[in-house]
Amino acid sequence: MRYFCLFLFLAINTTAVTARNYYVNATRGDDKSKGVSPDKPKKSIQSAAKLTRPGDTVFVMNGTYTNDCASCNVLDISRSGSKNRYIIYMNYKGHAPVIRFNGWAGISIKSGVSYIKVSGFEIIGNNAQVTLKHALQQPGGCQNKKGKFAPQFNGNGLTIEGKNGKHSHHIIIAGNSVHDCGGGGIGATQADYITVEDNLVYNNCWYSLFGTSGIAFYQFWNSNHTNGYHNFIRRNKCYNNNSFVPWFKTCEINDGNGIIIDDFRNRQNGSKLGRYRSRTLIENNVCWYNGGTGIHSFQSDHVDMINNTAFCNSQSSGLKAGQILSGMGDDNKIVNNILISDANVILNSNYANSNLIYENNLHYNITNPSRAVISITSPSCIYEDPLFVSPVNSIKANFKLKSKSPAIDHGNPISYSSTDFEKTQRIKGKPDIGAYEF
Repeated sequence: MRYFCLFLFLAINTTAVTARNYYVNATRGDDKSKGVSPDKPKKSIQSAAKLTRPGDTVFVMNGTYTNDCASCNVLDISRSGSKNRYIIYMNYKGHAPVIRFNGWAGISIKSGVSYIKVSGFEIIGNNAQVTLKHALQQPGGCQNKKGKFAPQFNGNGLTIEGKNGKHSHHIIIAGNSVHDCGGGGIGATQADYITVEDNLVYNNCWYSLFGTSGIAFYQFWNSNHTNGYHNFIRRNKCYNNNSFVPWFKTCEINDGNGIIIDDFRNRQNGSKLGRYRSRTLIENNVCWYNGGTGIHSFQSDHVDMINNTAFCNSQSSGLKAGQILSGMGDDNKIVNNILISDANVILNSNYANSNLIYENNLHYNITNPSRAVISITSPSCIYEDPLFVSPVNSIKANFKLKSKSPAIDHGNPISYSSTDFEKTQRIKGKPDIGAYEF
């Protein structure tokens, strides 16, 4: 009997720790299948998601995955992984799955769900089916106060929700392309330990009345008080995220930023979470031709913006805040960044900050170099053309440095990103300014 019990314990324990792979194929899958073989996949990602346990991976094959109803999301992730046993949703090797939606979100990680990684998807919103004329007249907007908010105008690409006192943590969003969403691209609310890296985020925010941005972290929550960085936004490209529809509360154009950290002090909308105490690192991102700022921290503390490139943002006529900035923050850093403006758009601002470190940044105005509008600077900053390879208003723009760029070897020798946008090692003690190391 003793040996039987030992055998039973080992069998149960082995089952508990065994990870399982699920496979999904939109064209030849069947949701009645168990989905545990590439030869007999499930048809919908949601069908596989309902079966996941910590350590499992959902491999998604070629095909287009859509929402089942007007207000539905394509994928709701409602099951958590565990420490060292993330649940992973990713493309099958050599495949490029597409999530196309006209509901509230392409992928939604539900409130309180943690230890999740999402990688390798193209997420496409509903912009192609909407006109600005109709978006301005949408229900709940400034021209039409009646009716319920409509998802076809406001859908977000990928959201990490924070509702009803439930908070997510340890989420990784990596290597996705998120574009043409009427709402935001990638967003997280009231969460902790969030990493957003190596994503391409463009043409979002156009038709939403909620004031959205390409990548947005809002009102984060203290899951613990351990030192070091909890959150990372790195090596992302953010292009042409722009708000054309006024925010429904003020009837003015808001946001449309490339990247924003917003209200980590938790003072808006009745939040009771208190100040977020941990650090956030924003490094090696490239943000260009967004309607709002390139990179923006607002009412948030302990945010480090290091080795980023921001080019000709603040394109919205109602928003001229600048390229990279902190507003109403404490203990923030803006170091080794390239800030380029056009026309009379300002490069930065310095409103109600305390303990702001602003060093070794490069400033330039491509329209009129002698009229660069700069609110904060330091003796370590540079005021010259960075000499980019191909800085055009296109998704194909190239912001690598030419051989004679003044940004080369002029970064801060102490505070800099150890690698660059392409994960190339930077020269110790002599890093370049901007997202790319020459």
